[in-house]
Amino acid sequence: MKVVCKTEHCLDALLEEKGKLEDLEKRSIWKNPYFSPEWLEAWLKRQPDGVKPVLLIARTDTGSLEGFWPFVERPGLLGSKGLWPFVYDEANYFDPWSSELAVHGLVEGLRNLMKEFTFSWIPLVRNAFWEKVLEPESLKCKLPSISRVPRKTSLLSPESGMSFDEFWSLGMGPKSRKSFRYDTRRLEEKGDVRIECLETFEEVRSVMPTTCMVEVESWKSSEGAGLYSIRGKRGFFFELLPELAKEGRARIHVLRVNDEPIAWELDLLSQGFMGVHHLSFHQEWKKYSPGKQLLHHSLRKAWEEGRTIDFLPGNLDYKEKLSTTVEPVREFHWFRRSLRGALARRLILWNMKARKKIRQASKKTKSSENFWRAVES
Repeated sequence: MKVVCKTEHCLDALLEEKGKLEDLEKRSIWKNPYFSPEWLEAWLKRQPDGVKPVLLIARTDTGSLEGFWPFVERPGLLGSKGLWPFVYDEANYFDPWSSELAVHGLVEGLRNLMKEFTFSWIPLVRNAFWEKVLEPESLKCKLPSISRVPRKTSLLSPESGMSFDEFWSLGMGPKSRKSFRYDTRRLEEKGDVRIECLETFEEVRSVMPTTCMVEVESWKSSEGAGLYSIRGKRGFFFELLPELAKEGRARIHVLRVNDEPIAWELDLLSQGFMGVHHLSFHQEWKKYSPGKQLLHHSLRKAWEEGRTIDFLPGNLDYKEKLSTTVEPVREFHWFRRSLRGALARRLILWNMKARKKIRQASKKTKSSENFWRAVES
């Protein structure tokens, strides 16, 4: 069956094909939770006027939708044009949504766009997509490129015949388990401890103000790493998360003590998958390990549902301790073979080195070290 990859510029036209998108989701080998229709629509709606979508869309000769890879045009130096992926300021993965039939054609389509654009940027690519698709395709041509491993991700896959309690005991070690039990008992002594699981549109919409109460008191907000730290992000997530929940793509857990929210977690869902997108806690309750207690609850639930758990890119030790697999996550640039392309490549390499020096020279605190390790190695 022949598959043709074409460039389109209207997201609404793609989203109107709801039936075909649902069919593609059932058949897809490559699925990106950040490229679901809800993410794409909510994100594009909040972009400045004039943003131009560049959508790589693969279809069969009979009209069946086989894959898509959404980008936007971004201005570069000296009148040049670059391609950045949709949701570039929030997502953790940027590989396409595709069937096996179309995935190589989508990469070829991106490569062909380098005749029109100066560069393309894919900030984070999962290891399987890199090894099986993107790296082999990049070796077929002589386009200038940059690839590196700025982060890694930790994965936890439920093991057949093993309960979550057995896994937790093996993964945490005796000292950590003892400390966890001690923190749990101490928190229970403070009053009524309750964990809520919010999964419907109405539940998630009603709990959003509660998440703000935790965020403003977390170390992530003080370090600029909170979910709502950047202006406009609160409105974005207030609109997005209920819509994701309505389609079964997200759920929220909240830990309360005497009805006071002290921690919350946002998980992204798809068939057989859970991604821990965000976890934060009230700093005044830190000594009781509220984040770990909430994570223990959500991991148990995902384990019992048979989901593979992705802690998502970030180099924090606790993720590796709780994982069964640690994989590299790559960043990739392609450049046009031209003077502008060569200049863009040189400037991007210089910027990477400059950012690394700034980070190394900055004053370190424990929380800022955690932030930088989570952001970039």
